[in-house]
Amino acid sequence: MVFCRGCGKEIHESAPACPHCGAPQGAADRSVQQVPVSSIWMAITSLVLGIVCVLAFFDDSQWDKDTILGLGIFAVAGLALGVASLSNQSAGKGMAITGVVMSAVSLLAYIGMAIK
Repeated sequence: MVFCRGCGKEIHESAPACPHCGAPQGAADRSVQQVPVSSIWMAITSLVLGIVCVLAFFDDSQWDKDTILGLGIFAVAGLALGVASLSNQSAGKGMAITGVVMSAVSLLAYIGMAIK
């Protein structure tokens, strides 16, 4: 048992607020707060899109403008998801960095192909 920070009456140590006066208890607030669970779906998606964009270079056939545009959209999406993942969390940081690098290199190559 601990004492309330507001009225000084004895309360349970895990009480988030005093049942007598309603004053919030600082120590209990820290234990009640939920730690946000970081999701790595953006990092994984960025990595997968980067891999798809890089593997497309192994296709020997002639590409038309629609194929280049579609792969460019994949590269932009991979780049955006990777950057968003890096700014939001630390989990999956390596995957996000790899996805950003692969997507950026692919995007530059696709822009070069589209200009030609």
